[in-house]
Amino acid sequence: MMLSKRLKLTAALCSLLTLIVGLSLIQAHHYQQQIYRQLNYSMKLQVSIDSLRSQLWLYQEYSDDRGLSELNLRQAELAKDLSEDIQWATQQKLIISNINRLNTNIRSLINTQHDFHSKQVNVASTLTAERLFKAKYSMIIEEMTEEMFRLHQFSIRKASQKQQTLLLMVGMVLFLLAIMVTAWSIMTLIRFKKGLASLRIGMEALAAGDLVSQINSFDTDELSALADDFNEMKQSLAQITIKKEKLKQEVDIQTRKLIEQQDKLIFLAEHDELTGIYNRRAFIKQIDAAIARDLRGEQQAALLFIDLNKFKEINDSLGHSIGDEVIMTIANRLVNNLRTTDIVGRLGGDEFIIWLDMITEPIDIKNKINQLLSSIKQPITIGEHTLQVGASIGISVLPDDGLNSRELISAADTAMYQAKADHRTEFCFYTDDHRVSALATS
Repeated sequence: MMLSKRLKLTAALCSLLTLIVGLSLIQAHHYQQQIYRQLNYSMKLQVSIDSLRSQLWLYQEYSDDRGLSELNLRQAELAKDLSEDIQWATQQKLIISNINRLNTNIRSLINTQHDFHSKQVNVASTLTAERLFKAKYSMIIEEMTEEMFRLHQFSIRKASQKQQTLLLMVGMVLFLLAIMVTAWSIMTLIRFKKGLASLRIGMEALAAGDLVSQINSFDTDELSALADDFNEMKQSLAQITIKKEKLKQEVDIQTRKLIEQQDKLIFLAEHDELTGIYNRRAFIKQIDAAIARDLRGEQQAALLFIDLNKFKEINDSLGHSIGDEVIMTIANRLVNNLRTTDIVGRLGGDEFIIWLDMITEPIDIKNKINQLLSSIKQPITIGEHTLQVGASIGISVLPDDGLNSRELISAADTAMYQAKADHRTEFCFYTDDHRVSALATS
């Protein structure tokens, strides 16, 4: 049941309880007023009877016309009072009827006495009659008094019974309604506290990051509706979180792809596409840093300019694909025969360039060159072809032959052409003669 209906029903029960209390008070007041009216009426009748008794006594004493007139008036007033209807009970009506009958008897007796006085009788008969009339009057008045006493007793007893009955009924009804209102209020309070506790647990679970658990609702009140809305909200949050996680994963995937593409672009920008070693621009950048470092440390280094021999014949006769395979094989051999501190790059075509870092003695350069030449001249097997190439190498030395990459590359290039021109040697160091020749040529 909806909490609003529960509260409305509780308010209705409280209103009913208040109404019953009000009606009970009104009924009690009504009974009280009725009792007061009956008691006041009884007292009025008692006063009328007492007045009638007094007047009868006076009439008995004087037996004059004025006394008779007053007696008739008092008897008529009593008869009038007895004729009033104030909602007597059956037993009370019987008592009033008896009193009314006795009053009628008094009226008849008064008429009889008056008729007797009108006749001329002897004194002895008159005294006897007067004693009889007086005795009759006394008996009737006494009987009236007894009936009035019965009326008083019955009225008081009936009023007491009515009050007890009313109090008992009102007490039982109020007690039952109070129990109903209390039980209903306790049930409503328990349901309200239980619903709030469920919502609190659900909110604590949500605050802890739980998007799976649901709040169980066992009723159709506002708290259950709120719990259902809360469950729908958690489902929506869970779906949003899942979408967010998927979006995050997708962003991470795309970010990794972008980084990979960026690394690939950087690699392609700095490396030769065919062999994977440094290209000319990246090689110069690398050796510029190496030159600055070696000059600060007063270290020697050498730059080798390598041009392959017999490569053009292979490329022209067997095709560019075979030529590319030869280039890649030579590049791998050069890399495998260098130290980690050395740098190798491809200038283009069949030209390679190598930086030998931190050289101690010139003999070290020659030993490395012989090692490289031995590796380059090893046979190359490509499919059904077994090929062999040679190389002409020009060497320039830091700092003797230059203090920057441009000077050292130019010197090594000059020395390479000298080695290629002299068929008796495969490598040539840059010398002063080469420097003079280069100056003369420029």
